[in-house]
This record gives sequence, structure tokens and C-alpha cells, in this order.
Amino acid sequence: MTNANYTTSTTPQLTIICHADLQIVGTADNLVVIDIEDDSPASRVERKDDVVSITAMNDCDISCPIGTALTIEHVSGDLRVTQVTGSLAINAVNGDAVLKDVGAVAIKTVQGDLTVRSAEGDVQTDIVRGDATLKRVAGSVAINKVAGNLVVDDLGGGLAVNTVNGDATLETALHSGQIYVTKASGDVTFRVKGGGGQFTLNCRGDLRVRVPMANWTGNDRSGAGLYGEGTAQVTLVANGDLLVLPAATGSPVDADQISGQVEALIELAMSQFETQMSKVQHDLEQRFGKLDKHTEKAAERAARSAERAKRRAEHAAGSWSFSFGRPPTPPTPPSEPVSDQERLLILKMVEEGKIDVDQAAQLLSALES
Repeated sequence: MTNANYTTSTTPQLTIICHADLQIVGTADNLVVIDIEDDSPASRVERKDDVVSITAMNDCDISCPIGTALTIEHVSGDLRVTQVTGSLAINAVNGDAVLKDVGAVAIKTVQGDLTVRSAEGDVQTDIVRGDATLKRVAGSVAINKVAGNLVVDDLGGGLAVNTVNGDATLETALHSGQIYVTKASGDVTFRVKGGGGQFTLNCRGDLRVRVPMANWTGNDRSGAGLYGEGTAQVTLVANGDLLVLPAATGSPVDADQISGQVEALIELAMSQFETQMSKVQHDLEQRFGKLDKHTEKAAERAARSAERAKRRAEHAAGSWSFSFGRPPTPPTPPSEPVSDQERLLILKMVEEGKIDVDQAAQLLSALES
């Protein structure tokens, strides 16, 4: 394992390349602490004054001062940044990116899903290959392309989205002088939380406007009108249906709290499972020496299945807050079935007293995940 620990100012600069998963957490201490899950000579940490360069060949966890400026060149796995309010520049993430309690954000490419919750500045993104969810952004949001669905909630500035291949769901107040533009290949739903401005609406499906509009002109495909008092400019284009609605009423659900609780439960369950699996393997090796290749293969498959289940559950928890009232997600395709050879191997281990029935059930359950 590669470790580094540096005392810095409150605003150091970190440049990072990670060939696996990367997690960064801001703290109140003037310390940069780096943990890389390998001893590869290709993993290295270099420091010059307040500038730290990090190359990680495996999973990497970093804690740093809250005001740290981050430049993330490449992440091969998933990225998670929490409570770092310095500038955040991201070149490429091959997996999902989750950013919470951050400052201004500039992103070139996210191959998976992008989630931004509580950003103190502007958020600029070129391409998101999956879904994009942005909530509580103090500044403006500018996105070139979202290949999946887009969800935006509570903006302090304007919105400029060139292309959404899926549906776009927007909910925000309109701020005077700001421009809000979204174009989607699917449906567009805009819920107005307050403020006012001039609307220009076009769609190929059904146009439904459920807020009062002055000077309204249009038909069931396009229209223009003035909502409330204000100078915002709103342009919405949809290849599907287009809805303009008032903000949802009633007691809001604290989705972030629910998501956090779900994530905590997932971590606890996976920790318990991993402990049980490690104990089974340790007991076997203590009694009978190194596992044969068939048993090792079964154990490796169980571990991979558990990791896949964990990632699916974490993804579900990350998008939990935006799942209310939406159609159910299609079921996950079935995983590789357990082979007869693996079943017989596990039964043979029970028969020979190498593992007990509970341990066999755990192995079969993991392999079938």
C-alpha cells in the first residue's frame, strides 16, 4: 500500500491520475493524506511546496483541506468528491462521478452517470454518457450533451443544455436576467418555483401549460407567453411532450437523508458479507492449506458477484432521491448461472466437513447474485 501524509496550507493544489476508483474528502485540517491500494512502482506521489501530483494504479482515497484546488486528469473507475470547495477541474471519468458540497466545477467527459449536489459555483460539463442529476447549484449550469436523462433542481443562475437524448426534468425559480435553455429528444417537464420571465416553447408531442401566462400565443405544439414578473428568458424544445407546471406542493421528502441511510445500510451489509467470506476462506486454508484452483475460482466468482451487487446498490442509492413517481427500472440482466461443477464442489466440501451448511449457502447465494 502506498501512503503519503503532508502538512500544507488551506489551499493546496492536487493533480491526480487514477487507474481505478478515486475518493476525495475535504477536512478542516491542513493535511493531505493519500492512500493507494497497491505497492506498484507505477503508483507515485510527488510534492513541491503546496502542489502535489498523484498517480495511482489502484483504488485511491485522499483527504485534503476543504479549500483544495483539484485537477483530475483521468479516473478509470468511479469518482467521488465530497466537501472540497476549491476549484474542481475534471478531464475524464470512465465510471460514475458523484460530487457533493463542492465549489465551481468544470468537467469534460463522464462516461457513466453524473451527480452534483450542493455546488457553490457554476457547473460546466461537456459530455455525460449516462444520466445527469444536478441539485442545489448556486451558480449557472452549462451542459453540452447528456446521453441519458437530465434532472435539475434549484439553480441560483441560468441553465444552458444543448442536447439531452432522454427526458429532461427541471425545477427551479426563475432569476431576473438569467437565460434557461434546454433541448431534449424525449419529454421536457419544467416546474416553476417562483420568479418570472418570457417563455418560448416548442415540441413534437403534446404541449401542456399549467401556469398562468400573459400575452399567450400558440397551439398544442408551440407557444410563447409571459409568466409572472421578471426578465428571465426560458426556451424549451422537446421531441416528445412538453409540460410547464407549478412547483410541487406538500411536505418535501428529505431525499439526501434517505440516500445517506441507504448507503450506510449497503456498506454495513457488504462489510458483514465480506467478513463472512474472508472467514470461510481463512478457515479452509487453516484446515487444508492453499485452496485448489476450482475452489479458488468459486470464491473469486462469489467476490465478483458481491462487488457487482454492491455497485448496483450504491448506484441505486445515489439516484434514490429522484426515483419517486418514476416508472420502475428494468430488471438487471441475469448473471452467469452457477455451474453444476461448482454446485457439486460446494456439496462435496460440505460432505467432507470442510465447510458447514450455512457457509455453503453463503457461497451459493453469492454465486447466484
